[in-house]
Amino acid sequence: MQLIKRSSYLLAILLIIGFGFTYFYYENFTVVTFINSTFLVSMLYIMIGGLMFVTRGGFFDAFTHSFRRFMKKGTKMGEMMDDVENMQLPSEAFEYSYSEPLLITGLIGFLSTVLISFNI
Repeated sequence: MQLIKRSSYLLAILLIIGFGFTYFYYENFTVVTFINSTFLVSMLYIMIGGLMFVTRGGFFDAFTHSFRRFMKKGTKMGEMMDDVENMQLPSEAFEYSYSEPLLITGLIGFLSTVLISFNI
C-alpha cells in the first residue's frame, strides 16, 4: 500500500514538472511538447531510481573496499585511512525507500509517453 501511495505522489510530481518544463522551456504548449517534457522527466526518474537500486544492492561496496585497501597499503596516507575504514559503506549510508517508487513511476511515464507518441 505504501508503494502505491508513494508512486502516486511521484506520478503527480512528474506531471507537474512536465507541465512546468513545457511552459518554461518551449514557446508554445502542444501535446507533443508535453509528451517530450514528460518523457525527459520520466527518464530522470528512471536514472535516479536505478542508481539508488544499484547502490542499495551493494554494487559500489566492492569498489569502496578496494579503494580503501589500496590507499592504506599503496600510499603514505595509511594512518589517515584507519579513520576511513570505520566509515559506512554506500549501501549502508542512506535509506533507499524511494528506489522502487521512482522506478515504477519512471517506467509508467516512459511507457505512456511512448504509447501516446505512436498514436499521434
